[in-house]
Amino acid sequence: MNLKCVVIDDEQHAIEVLTDHIAEMPGLTVFKTFTSPVQALTEISVGDEIDLLFMDIDMPGINGLELAKNIREKAKYLIFTTAHPDYALQAFDVQSDQYLLKPISFAKFALGIDRILKKEANNAKNAMKEADQVAALYIKGDHKYAFSNILIDDILYIRALQNYIQIITKTETNTTYLTLKEIEKALENHAFIRVNKSNIVAKAAIKKVDGNIIRLVNNEMIQIGEGYKEAFFAYIQSSLLKSGRS
Repeated sequence: MNLKCVVIDDEQHAIEVLTDHIAEMPGLTVFKTFTSPVQALTEISVGDEIDLLFMDIDMPGINGLELAKNIREKAKYLIFTTAHPDYALQAFDVQSDQYLLKPISFAKFALGIDRILKKEANNAKNAMKEADQVAALYIKGDHKYAFSNILIDDILYIRALQNYIQIITKTETNTTYLTLKEIEKALENHAFIRVNKSNIVAKAAIKKVDGNIIRLVNNEMIQIGEGYKEAFFAYIQSSLLKSGRS
């Protein structure tokens, strides 16, 4: 874990105190510092992917509370660093995560930031658990204690046949007693799209589209059903690279 930090304070000494604390804290790194809130306003972007934004409140030109209203969405966490305790309620109105009163000792800094670090570590752990849980599907085989583990990323398409389905992967075909609707529900948070009454296709498996025919990466061809064309071509349009030239 390496969280990017930005510090905004009109006093260089206050910035140096915080950057020294950040350097002492494992998992944090200084990305940018600003003594001018106006410069911070114009230069900080969503693309910077800032994790922790440390900001003074009593600054010339634009105070920290006003600045936060404009750049809060550009950072994951907002920490106010100020000598004024009377701004605390207003700070939480702009979704402040911590409120550190100056002078900020390393102990005070570490205790406040440790809560954020633990939250981030917990979020990362939960994300890994979720990834593990949804990266594969277990399906029943041809007898009571037979099961197959299928990696979702390996699925090319799924075909409905009467009372069961076939899951065609990069290497094999698996048959199980499920409906297409049931497997569609299981894959709703993944990159699959229903293309007709009998087929669900992995978006990554689409090699080419020619009229109503989809050619997959394994060179199999599937026809787009009349009732599914609108949603399918809306997906294609949303992913289509377009020139900005007139």
